[in-house]
Amino acid sequence: MLDAHSHYTAGNAEAVSPREVIAALDAAKVSHLVVSGTPWDAVLGLHEQAPDRVIPLLGVYANHLGKAMWMHDTDLPARVEARLAEGAWAGIGELHLFARDADSPVFAALVRMAADNDLMLLIHGDAAVIDRAFEIAPDVRVLWAHLGTVPTPGLVGRTLERHAGRALWVDTSVRDERIAPDGQLLPEWRALFEAHPERFVVAVDTFSTNRWKNYGEVVATIRAWVDTLSPELRERMLWRNAEALFEPWLRGRR
Repeated sequence: MLDAHSHYTAGNAEAVSPREVIAALDAAKVSHLVVSGTPWDAVLGLHEQAPDRVIPLLGVYANHLGKAMWMHDTDLPARVEARLAEGAWAGIGELHLFARDADSPVFAALVRMAADNDLMLLIHGDAAVIDRAFEIAPDVRVLWAHLGTVPTPGLVGRTLERHAGRALWVDTSVRDERIAPDGQLLPEWRALFEAHPERFVVAVDTFSTNRWKNYGEVVATIRAWVDTLSPELRERMLWRNAEALFEPWLRGRR
C-alpha cells in the first residue's frame, strides 16, 4: 500500500518520532508515505529517515492559521518558489480552497508553478476549484483530497468525466465510513471505482497525532473494504494508481 495523503507537523514530531513513523509503516505494510506539514523541517526530517519511502510535499502554510488565508498572501508564490529550489519535493499542498476563492491569483501562481516543475498539486476543495486548476494549467497533475468537499458518487463521477484525459486522481482519505459503513462497501461507490479504475488512491490522512497513534487500525479499515474489490482494482487503488501519480518523483529516486 502507498499512503497517498498524510501529514507530519512539529506537534506530531513531539509525540511520534521519525523512527516510530517508519515502524508504523512497517507494521501496517505500507511501502510509501506521501506527507506534508508545518513546518517544512518536520517533513524533511521524516523524509531523511527513509528517503526512498517518504515522498515529501511542500506545504505552504506558515502556521495553523494559514489554511484560511493563504490564498490572499501575495508574497506566498515567491516564498514557495524559493523553497522549491532548495529541495527535491514531489508536490505542493495540501491547499484548502473553496469555490468563492477559486479565482485567487495566488492559487493560479501555485498551479502554474506545479505544472512548470512537474509537481503534483494536493487540493482540498470544491469541484469548482478542480475545474479552475485545469483552466489555468491543463497539464497539471492534481490529487483531489477526500473525494471532494461534497463526497457523493454522482458529483465525483461528473468531475472525473469532465476532466477525462487529464491528470486527475482522487483520494479516499477519511471517507471510509461513508464509502463502507460498518465495513460494507456501498454499491454506488463500488460502481464508481469500477467505472474509473485508474483514478482513485487510498490514504490515511494523519491530520492529528491520535491518527498517528492509530495508524495501523486505520490502514486495516482501508484494506478491509478495498479487499472486496477485484484483484486488479484492489491493486490499482492500494498502490498502482498512486505510483502513476508520483511517477516523476519515483523515477528520480531510481
